[in-house]
Amino acid sequence: MSIEDELAKEIAGLDSSFIDELYNLQIPDEKTNLSEVITLGTTPVSEEHSKEVKSSIVENQLEETVPNTYGDLHDAPVEYIEILSSGKVGETKTIPQDTVITSLDNLLFGRAPEVIREEVGDSFWNLADFIDKMPHGIIDKKIPGIGATTLEINSKRNSIIVFPTKALAYSKHSKHPNTLYVGSEIKGEKEKVTNQQIEEYLAKDGYKKLLVVADSLGRLLGIIGKNYKDYFLMIDEIDVLQTDNNFRPQLENVIDYYLMFPLKNRCMVTATMKEFINPLLKKECKFSITWIYNARRDVKLLHTNNTTQTVIEEIISHPRDKIFIAYNSILQIQNILSTLDEETRKECAILCSEASIKEAGEYFAPKLGDNDTLPARINFATCCYFTGIDIEDSYHLITVSDVRRSHSMLTLDRMTQIHGRCRKDNGVLSETIIYNTLGYVSVMESMEKYTATLLNKAQKVLKVLESADTISQGDYTLTDLFAIIKEAIREKAQERIAGNELINLTRKDIYGKNVPAYLNIDYIIERTDLYASYFMPETLKEVLGKQVNIISYKSLPHGVSPEQNSIEKTNKDAQNKLTDSYIQEAIDNIKVLSTTGQLNDNTLHLYIRQSRSRTKIFLERFIKLYKYVDLDSLLHQLWEIRTSNSIAYKNLNNAVMYWALDEEHPFKVAIRRSFTLNKSYSASEIQEILAPIVQYHLHKVLKPRKYVALLKSIYATDRTSGNKYTIRGENPRGFKEHTGRIATKENNLLKLFML
Repeated sequence: MSIEDELAKEIAGLDSSFIDELYNLQIPDEKTNLSEVITLGTTPVSEEHSKEVKSSIVENQLEETVPNTYGDLHDAPVEYIEILSSGKVGETKTIPQDTVITSLDNLLFGRAPEVIREEVGDSFWNLADFIDKMPHGIIDKKIPGIGATTLEINSKRNSIIVFPTKALAYSKHSKHPNTLYVGSEIKGEKEKVTNQQIEEYLAKDGYKKLLVVADSLGRLLGIIGKNYKDYFLMIDEIDVLQTDNNFRPQLENVIDYYLMFPLKNRCMVTATMKEFINPLLKKECKFSITWIYNARRDVKLLHTNNTTQTVIEEIISHPRDKIFIAYNSILQIQNILSTLDEETRKECAILCSEASIKEAGEYFAPKLGDNDTLPARINFATCCYFTGIDIEDSYHLITVSDVRRSHSMLTLDRMTQIHGRCRKDNGVLSETIIYNTLGYVSVMESMEKYTATLLNKAQKVLKVLESADTISQGDYTLTDLFAIIKEAIREKAQERIAGNELINLTRKDIYGKNVPAYLNIDYIIERTDLYASYFMPETLKEVLGKQVNIISYKSLPHGVSPEQNSIEKTNKDAQNKLTDSYIQEAIDNIKVLSTTGQLNDNTLHLYIRQSRSRTKIFLERFIKLYKYVDLDSLLHQLWEIRTSNSIAYKNLNNAVMYWALDEEHPFKVAIRRSFTLNKSYSASEIQEILAPIVQYHLHKVLKPRKYVALLKSIYATDRTSGNKYTIRGENPRGFKEHTGRIATKENNLLKLFML
């Protein structure tokens, strides 16, 4: 079945002629279609600047790839001494500024990279030995720690350098006092930088060096305004944006901002380059740092069914040296710590984000030690210490890839990044990779075909959305109808990976335009390929063996002892209690905001950005419902279900929405006419009654059991001995007060109800 057929089927009850018109409509081939007014972050931009920005984007999209030249990389003309064929020294010549250079191998002067390596060793050379400023385009630096960020900070131009995390941005700022950190609060270190502080820094003399967290880039550009073209934009660790975008959807906004800048005023940098699906990024100039690095890393590879026990055995094997354990799960780290003896635990620390302080407890280490050394003998670290952090220390590296949770399953690139955190020559005393396996995998016919399928799926849905807008433009009688259509088809632009959460294939860009979510598609491709790597123990061994030298390999089956089971249950219960405490804290804050008159969408969205993942879920649910129900009732209901049960939340949502409908709303009227109080109905009778009502008003055809669930969200019911449901009355949740109503004329119920 084609996607057009699927979409048509989904929009049940709509006039088929409209559907046919939608799919047959020819959309003009425009390079860009942006809104008349743009907003960068929270700062409005003038209409004049908006047009200028849009014009530059169109121009950038139309241009072909522009290579780097000597003039792009050097502050002054490059001179060299000519060597004649006779061997004699000739005259001094200057390399033309427009001479193309595609990699450092193309340098026509100075010392070759190999010479520098021979003189100073593999770990200490950097880009500043060869060029004065960063190239434009996509920079594949191959290995970390070669001074790309430092080069740009020291360059003779205004720079905006974007980092994926605030820890990384602030770490670089701490080493370079001439820079300005732009991001949220660093507890105990730095308050949130205000707009006024940014403006004061911009007014100072000298080159501006702005180190900005990805989430704050829009705010910064809004303050800079139309002068943004005077800056060179560098996005560091671009691969992290690909990897984390699914959890931080706003990260793809960074790409939108990136494309605003002139081609020669922007670059993306990574040591673990991945392909981009975004066609505009495919046009970017590619600049490769083609050093011949050290021999491949020596790695001990351990497959196990019990990561806790295997990590403990590795810790014991290094009784005196420092150890760095990369494991992106605080819960599993706590399980390991609880199993270690008391004296060993005294030697442990957890390097993690401030958001995980309570989970880390007494082991929390806010940062690296003096001179960027490890703070303890045994150091556990979560993902915020996997990229961009410089560790000047010697240690045994243990990397754990745990497939039981998506966030703790590591790519090979991430393993490379973790190894690259060590900046000390021969600082990694040994490297061990511990992993478990899935035992199953969904096999794709080919990743190329799968990629094409995802892109086609996104484009088809976008075409229908654009068609709906085009047909309804200027015809207000169609506005509501097509709003329903758009709501119905959005669900089709989603993909699920290995039974995990749905991932959106489309998004709204910074201009409010519906576009493909390219970074999400990058993420889906990467994760799908990753699951295949963890299919069987030998699979990862084979894939990893192409990048590293596997010096030993063992498969270690361990039984799980009753003591380990008890420890894990205790820690899981403790984590759940901690999660509950975060949610209770959120409830208390909501009540304060309500009391002080500050409870609004903007405040709540800001709160969401600063919250832990499960608290975010709670707040996202609250923000959808709080406008309709009294605060006490809603908070009580949300607290009862917490974040663990999506079905329970759907039922609550539907109860709220029906409760909020105006008394004369056609859907509510139809329901009341169709059911009689104190009368009993079988499941089949409920389906027979509700099916046409739901299809007409909500444009959905449900599975049989869902009609009963919907009824129980509308009415309080009693289950009878004859397996029937007796209608007792509306408002089964006992809501006390309407704080807002859904108007009678609102007929796009798809955006309200969850079916």
